[in-house]
Amino acid sequence: MRHRVHIALMAVCLALASSGGALAADRLCDVAHENCRTPLLDLINNEQVGIDVAFWFMEDSRYSSALVAKWRAGVPVRVIMDTGANGVYPNNVAILKALKDGGIPMLEKTSGGIVHWKTMIFAGQNVVEFSGANYSPHAFVPITPYEDYVDEVIYFTDNPNLVNSFKTRYDDVWTSTSGYTPYANLTGTRTRVYPTFTIDSQLNFPPYNNFATRSVGRYNAETVAIDAIMFRITDRRHTDALIAAIGRGVPVRLITEQNQYRDPKRMWHSWNVDRLYMAGVKVRQRGHEGGGMHQKTTLLRGQRMAIFGSSNWTSASASSQLEHNLFTTAAHVYDFFDAEFDRKWNNLTGHIETEPFVPLPPDAPKYASPANSASGQGLTVTLKWNAGYYAHKYDIYFGTSSTPPLLAANVELGPSTTPTDYRRYAVSGLRESTTYYWKIVSKTMANRTAAGPVWNFRTTGTAPSAGAGDVVLYAAKAPVRAGKWSVAADGTAAGGARIGTANAGVKLAAQASPADYFEMTFTAERGVGYRLWLRGQATSNSWSNDSAFVQFNDSVTSSGSAVYRIGTTAATTVTIEDCSGCGLSGWGWNDNAYGVGALGPLIYFATTGEHRIRVQMREDGLSIDQIVLSRGPFLSSAPGATKNDGTILQQAGGTAP
Repeated sequence: MRHRVHIALMAVCLALASSGGALAADRLCDVAHENCRTPLLDLINNEQVGIDVAFWFMEDSRYSSALVAKWRAGVPVRVIMDTGANGVYPNNVAILKALKDGGIPMLEKTSGGIVHWKTMIFAGQNVVEFSGANYSPHAFVPITPYEDYVDEVIYFTDNPNLVNSFKTRYDDVWTSTSGYTPYANLTGTRTRVYPTFTIDSQLNFPPYNNFATRSVGRYNAETVAIDAIMFRITDRRHTDALIAAIGRGVPVRLITEQNQYRDPKRMWHSWNVDRLYMAGVKVRQRGHEGGGMHQKTTLLRGQRMAIFGSSNWTSASASSQLEHNLFTTAAHVYDFFDAEFDRKWNNLTGHIETEPFVPLPPDAPKYASPANSASGQGLTVTLKWNAGYYAHKYDIYFGTSSTPPLLAANVELGPSTTPTDYRRYAVSGLRESTTYYWKIVSKTMANRTAAGPVWNFRTTGTAPSAGAGDVVLYAAKAPVRAGKWSVAADGTAAGGARIGTANAGVKLAAQASPADYFEMTFTAERGVGYRLWLRGQATSNSWSNDSAFVQFNDSVTSSGSAVYRIGTTAATTVTIEDCSGCGLSGWGWNDNAYGVGALGPLIYFATTGEHRIRVQMREDGLSIDQIVLSRGPFLSSAPGATKNDGTILQQAGGTAP
């Protein structure tokens, strides 16, 4: 019953306290260089009427010991608290036990958002203390001024409108029948202690009021400049409104906390900060040692308004957590925060309180499926990967080249929140029995990137085959190679290898006795027209590395005249790029014509039987993997695409060396 007597005594004493007594000066205390703990302990120790306390967590036993001492001295004390903090702040457990064992009535928030109030009300002194600071050992006192501290400002005020508003809102919570449960030393019906006052219009008490709605309204009304110090930013309403302010010519500056930027529990903080940075907001971050840039302040320069309190820019702080915020045009408050922001932004004390913000890259993607080198995949495949916490958009590279081209850019799929939370992208319309290559480049909203490796898979089906009597040669198997032509392994090439020359910027005319060539043999019929196709790949996809000369030992025209013969300077030219400006990308097919849709002259032979083909260098830097002479299905169309081709035909018509 003792707490009932104390609470009743508190109500009686309020009338006496209101008639006079010393008032504390309205004070903003800067933890960067001031001891803000001592004035708070003095308020506790000097209180004779009643103390109301609310906090997310308390880890400094100096406060709990002083509160218990006042309770035992007959001063009523009430505590609103939240055990949800215990898992992250284990020292809070001992503090709660000390308050409980000391006999103090304690009310716990048990549903909805957390208790994020950080306030003490001193009824007899008519003072309220509130801020964004938790009651931890270093949140109120710097370790080394300007060098090692937690960014906080503590507001002590005896403004009766503010004090009375806190009293009323505290009573509202204390008597609430929903969402709160007695934690210790409470029985019976909880009653109000103070008269009910009108809440000052400067104050904002979520969840009774929406912090984001009111803040965004002020941002939208600003025409001069906006400056902010904000610990956590996960509610895009603030970000969108500040980006809109930049868009209408209002400069915005932000100081924020880098540990939040890479906190996996707060992955949307980086999304918002990167968006602000890319939109043109000037951003700095904590440059000093200490527990973090934990302050929450916004300055609206044209309105000469300061927004200060406990709410971060988060959805929970806007409307579900128990919060307290001040929207004020009081000159002394605005001027204080104006000077504080200027000092920190420009490091005016000579100490590095802030430093430039530099966006960080995301984690590299970790692929899940299809597995690397998987076979038998369908003609629609879903690429799956784990993106990690900080990637929000992706460039998808996909194709039949081992350096796949960009298929889709800046695809916003969001981050992965667990090891099995995969991002997905489907590709369809794939060709049968074709090898495809893919790569994911993860990107932040600041366009910082981290690339995954190139993986490949092969679709189901059998390799396409040429028509009856067609010739398909795998060029890397050429038995005769001279000069600069050499074979190299290549998983994207027919038979796993290609033949080519290194790029040295050389371009030649057709020669009767070339130094650089390769030869192969095949069978073909006399009097039949064959379409010549080469599949080639130019170094660096350059048009200056994409052509070769082709000759035969007994090729003729349709009328029987010798043409393109080995041992002469006459040759037919195959250029992989289809036209000037068409471009090159990976493997591509072309015949001995130049121009989109154009077809070159057919190749005829003087006799039926074995024939010899010679490919000599026209431009170096070209690789070749397949040569086709078609009398049927490829007379009027290429075996594959001119770019990023993955077609590998079955060998046919070649003869053993």
